[in-house]
Amino acid sequence: MDPNAIALLPPEQQQIALNSPALPAPEGFVPNFDNPSNNNGLAFGVMIACTAITTICLLIRLYARLFLFKQLKVEDCMFSEPDVSRRKNDVHYAALAYAFSIPFLKIAILIEWTRILVPPGTRNAFMWCCYGLIGINIGLLIAIPLGLSLICTPYEKIWDLTVYGTCGNQFVVGLATACTNLALDFIMLVLPQRVIWNLQLSFKKKLGVSFFFSLGILACISAIFRVTTQQAIVNELDGTYGFAPVMFWAFVEIMCGFIIACMPSTPKILKDHGVLDKMRRAMRSFVGLKNTRMMSANKPTGASSVVDHTHTNTYRKIDEYGVPMKDLQPSESTEQLRDDRLDQGILRTTRVTVKQEYVSDAKGNTMDHGALWHGDRV
Repeated sequence: MDPNAIALLPPEQQQIALNSPALPAPEGFVPNFDNPSNNNGLAFGVMIACTAITTICLLIRLYARLFLFKQLKVEDCMFSEPDVSRRKNDVHYAALAYAFSIPFLKIAILIEWTRILVPPGTRNAFMWCCYGLIGINIGLLIAIPLGLSLICTPYEKIWDLTVYGTCGNQFVVGLATACTNLALDFIMLVLPQRVIWNLQLSFKKKLGVSFFFSLGILACISAIFRVTTQQAIVNELDGTYGFAPVMFWAFVEIMCGFIIACMPSTPKILKDHGVLDKMRRAMRSFVGLKNTRMMSANKPTGASSVVDHTHTNTYRKIDEYGVPMKDLQPSESTEQLRDDRLDQGILRTTRVTVKQEYVSDAKGNTMDHGALWHGDRV
């Protein structure tokens, strides 16, 4: 289709052409302009969910920076949610919002990684790799918006079909952008792992830190789907018809970037507010409650219960001076298990009675247990 077909028409016919279908309907498809079938519910659900999760991540990071760390870093100024609400039907401005958001997110993440994983005064390979990736993202931050803005000459030709001019394929630029971001996502997924597993930490802690830095796999998955959907519309005459899935995965990719960027602030909040300790105590209480219920379910009844109870309340005493063992009565040292209440609280109480005893040695002399400590004998 000639991009200047409408621009060459007389003004009175231009409006008629703009109100007409852009292309004939595909074979076997009956158009319905009054009540078209769509997935607007799914689209609104995805956008609302992504926006809500992104906002929560930003609030968590902002709270940690202002109230716990009490300082803002330069990378904190690079976080902003893309706003295409005013021109949500304009593919060009949606692509520009994505082109600005993704590089800024990656730059902020890389700067924070150099603060976390690079010791002060150290110049290692990881640091230079981060700086190299920052440089690439700065180049993308400049090149992609320029490429999208200069795709048509004059600039207004991008959205105004009545303007005479020339245009390139905007979706080709979008595909190149998606492929480049996918490659950078995979590099950033692998990059910190070697540093993490060389840290002087226990295996359990290394695994936890590695998990946090492996959340980039979510961004890689969404970027793969975005490349696939972008490839599908590159050569389509009506690319805007299939642009919705591209926007879908672009939203998810940006959301994953915010999750990765804001996740390092989460452990600080959980630790300072005692959330981790509360979770551990709740888990221990749950496990103890479960074990108590199992013991109660397996508790024998009848005569065997009496025998077991008598046996568990009999204790043996071993003396270090060779005095024969004897049975202690339940009144001397008792231990009671509360299985009548299975809620949280004190599940076990112990009462211990300590007695001072005198014994005789092999010669019949009376000897105090504490004599060896005091150096005297009775």
